[in-house]
Amino acid sequence: MTVAGRGLSGLRADVTIDRGVGGVPTVRAAGLPDGWAGLGYAVATDRLFQLDLLRRGAAGRLAELFGPSAVAQDVAQRRAGLTAAANRALRALPADQRAVLTAYTGGINAVIASSPPPLEHEVLGRHMEPWQPRDSLLVALLLAQMLSGDGEHHRMYAAMARSLPPEVVGFLLGETDPYLVGLDGRPTDGRRTDPPTQALRALLAEAPGPLAGDRQIVASDDRPWGSNALALTGSHTADGRALLANDMHLPLGAPALFHRAGLRWPGGRVDGVTVPGLPVFVAGVSSVLAWGATRLAADVVELVEVEPAQLTTRPERVLVHRGDPVDVEVTDSPWGPVDASGPDGVLLARHWVGREPGAVDLGLGALMTAGDVDTGTEAARRAGGPPLNILLADTGGRIAWTVSGRFPVREGSGPVTPDRAWTAHRLPHELPYVTDPESGRLVSANNGVREHGTVPGLATNHFSSRRAARIGELLDAGGNWDEYRLLALQGDSDAQFYAFYRDLALTVLTDPVTEADEQRGRLREAVRAWDGTARTDAIGLAVLVAWRELLRESLFAALLNRCASKDEDFVYCWHSHESPLRAMLGDASLFPPPHRDQRGFLLFELDVCGALLRHLAPGTGLDALRWGMLNPTGIRHSMSHLAPELAALLDLPQDEMPGCAESVCAARPGFGPAVRLAASPGRPAQALLNLPGGQSGDPRSPFYRDQFAAWLTAAPQPLDPPPTGGAATRLVPIPPGEA
Repeated sequence: MTVAGRGLSGLRADVTIDRGVGGVPTVRAAGLPDGWAGLGYAVATDRLFQLDLLRRGAAGRLAELFGPSAVAQDVAQRRAGLTAAANRALRALPADQRAVLTAYTGGINAVIASSPPPLEHEVLGRHMEPWQPRDSLLVALLLAQMLSGDGEHHRMYAAMARSLPPEVVGFLLGETDPYLVGLDGRPTDGRRTDPPTQALRALLAEAPGPLAGDRQIVASDDRPWGSNALALTGSHTADGRALLANDMHLPLGAPALFHRAGLRWPGGRVDGVTVPGLPVFVAGVSSVLAWGATRLAADVVELVEVEPAQLTTRPERVLVHRGDPVDVEVTDSPWGPVDASGPDGVLLARHWVGREPGAVDLGLGALMTAGDVDTGTEAARRAGGPPLNILLADTGGRIAWTVSGRFPVREGSGPVTPDRAWTAHRLPHELPYVTDPESGRLVSANNGVREHGTVPGLATNHFSSRRAARIGELLDAGGNWDEYRLLALQGDSDAQFYAFYRDLALTVLTDPVTEADEQRGRLREAVRAWDGTARTDAIGLAVLVAWRELLRESLFAALLNRCASKDEDFVYCWHSHESPLRAMLGDASLFPPPHRDQRGFLLFELDVCGALLRHLAPGTGLDALRWGMLNPTGIRHSMSHLAPELAALLDLPQDEMPGCAESVCAARPGFGPAVRLAASPGRPAQALLNLPGGQSGDPRSPFYRDQFAAWLTAAPQPLDPPPTGGAATRLVPIPPGEA
């Protein structure tokens, strides 16, 4: 059954949109241009307010919806200048990609013109402006901004190089990792080095003790932004087919960031997920290919020292819903916005590759028509957009890894003078790739691998390899993999990363210590009870996670006191710090003041840890404190803080969530798997997918939260669900004279 046709200008032929179980749309078109129009229509039908939210978030226009609470965020985005960057990107877009945007925009605007406003717009008393092709590039830039970092590691490096002995800088900023693995997930040489004990002792001795006030000079370590992905050849699978799995870990909200859909055209099909507003399947399955992505810790932002004569200003007016406009003067330069200064007063411009023409495009869309991993790898290396690792598998049983995005030609670290700022990008053929590895498997989990280092300046400041190493362990433990087993792997909650801290705690929580102090006795019982996982019922993990954070902050803050005293904005933000941390904790002579020995330091921080947890979970003994009690999903709608009376309708259940920062299922409140995909190329009917929520962005819809329970437990759900037999939507061309 098909409903009466709805006219859409620009179509060449009719387009139908079927809805499967859960409201999942499948767009059927006579050609890809019409298919993109149908996809735009389907996405807007499901996620109209989210579309508005994403473009406004990028452009710095949220205060027009949410009022004064969003002004600070808007001002920051106006300084970033993404609207101007989107205009530059649109002008640089190839003609075929502009055609995709035109068709997709037409589909979105057909919904805006013919549908009642979303609930959120009704509540706020606002309306939905027509979509523009530029808005899709604003969404692309917002994603690129989120995944590119801010370049602060260059400032950190410069401050440390000025203030600390070279051997200490090398120790604290090394590429060491106790879990270092290769692209196959198997261990490689971690290049562990002994601590420069004498220099470290001298720095600790001169530290003044805990920093006063709210000053935090060690960056938080509980949100490992990124994802997991793996690809297997038939030698590892149950039936000889290649397989791919991808779970992207990102901040979570309601509705989900990703939108699931299928697209069919003569001779081709694709099923997967897109970000509303961006006509690109970020992860998916075509007739011959399966692909997925993880964040690449790319070096795509540099800090450029600029002179006052090189500065320009531009006025920005932030409109505020139910408030007065806020006028801002933005300081800019040829290299980007000037929003920071060094300790010596030198002005710093933030030079980000994403602001340059051609930095973002729809190039990854070519993966859906690629004929094998070779053409897929070539397409990925040519594409602009966020810096990503891309994994692929094809129906020929082959697999591949490469990187995607725009990468500047640069070397070295620290702020640079204008004459040393980059002026060129790496060419596609310069970017690394691996096809058909002898091991028959590829693993990426935001970790650094040798292949990244083959291109100078490509990537830096990687996260721990623990998740990649754990995936490698699971792959080593068994063969005959299929989609169901890969989905279960993505839900793995092993947390043996913290076994080091369990063993360390038990060395100081001795019988005499615990017999003399009841609270320390409860700490020991909790630590002893830990089962090595981050399951919701795990006892003791909360103690180990909190204690490690306290130890990390205290030790590094004491060592870096010189840097903090010379640069009030200094932050130690090096992700690969687990090796130096463990090396220092393994040397009894290294401890911060005012403690007299390391044992006293460790016990003191355990006491602080216990007090902190008792504050967070009053009435619950430490030996009864389950991990899930401190790890709720935290998935909230952007409006629930403005309308708390609607929170029960807008937010998703605040259920306990398995996983931690260092488990394969990386999860913290408001952060976790934004999508899980397990698929074999060419076989989308067997592919599995989880989303944290549902297809619809309307809180009143039965499809707003219906997939939440399956996502929480990593329960299998089909990527391409069966049809419901309900009415299909038919879009029909409008004759040119009637448009």
